[in-house]
Amino acid sequence: MQESAIKILESKDSDAEIRESSISRIAVEGYDTSLRREDVDDALREHFASCGNIIHVYVPIDENSGTLCRYALIYVNEEDEEKALRLNGSDMGGRILQIQSYAFHQNHLNEVLDQMKEGRLYRPQHTIMVTGCDNFLPVNVIEKELEKYFSAIGSFVYRDETASGAIITPARVYVRGQEGVEKALERSGRSVGGLNFAVTVVDPLPKITPTIGYMHPHNFTVVPKELIENPNIYYVFEENHKKKTETTAGNQIRRRRIRRRRRRARPGRHTR
Repeated sequence: MQESAIKILESKDSDAEIRESSISRIAVEGYDTSLRREDVDDALREHFASCGNIIHVYVPIDENSGTLCRYALIYVNEEDEEKALRLNGSDMGGRILQIQSYAFHQNHLNEVLDQMKEGRLYRPQHTIMVTGCDNFLPVNVIEKELEKYFSAIGSFVYRDETASGAIITPARVYVRGQEGVEKALERSGRSVGGLNFAVTVVDPLPKITPTIGYMHPHNFTVVPKELIENPNIYYVFEENHKKKTETTAGNQIRRRRIRRRRRRARPGRHTR
């Protein structure tokens, strides 16, 4: 069943029409670069909320100095691009924004953006929600196709039932760093195997303040609320217990007591 499903996908994909991404990329300039990255991210999401679904917001930052780039990138559905561009010249926190379309094939801002590129040591894992999966294909086949198509490091696909009784197949794809996100968004909506995998949202990175010292984002795993509350999904949590060695005083006493009980229980010996 699995091999036949893969062959069907491959045969369909050979005749599929590849088109441009269903997502538009917009460059924004003019915000206060002295603010925290999280505050600028939140402000941009709120400012563009009236334009439709905000798929992803990327505010580049210099990892060494902590300085924000003067350009931020906002990703929206292509039908919402015109509404977002109308906000050019609007006020956000006392600053006038300059907004321009920045299609995936354009690169005239790369000279600025590349200076803020994420280093190899800081490439957090991003979770991307994808729709367009075939409900009739096995889950493992869908996962394989998603990971191949989006160059992902992993995926999570499961069956769900809506209130109307319809079966849907939500999928989450995991990519590393903004570079991985960019590639996935660029390929959104293109036909593959007769399917149109479309990215609906990129989950924002968790805003967690370390209690002691520095904690890298790789250390955090965020489980979305809708997955936690789904009765069809089960989670197994494992704790790392420190293994007790035979050299501890407590273990030595226990072992001596066990040896005494064994000696007393031997045939021919009286037990107390």
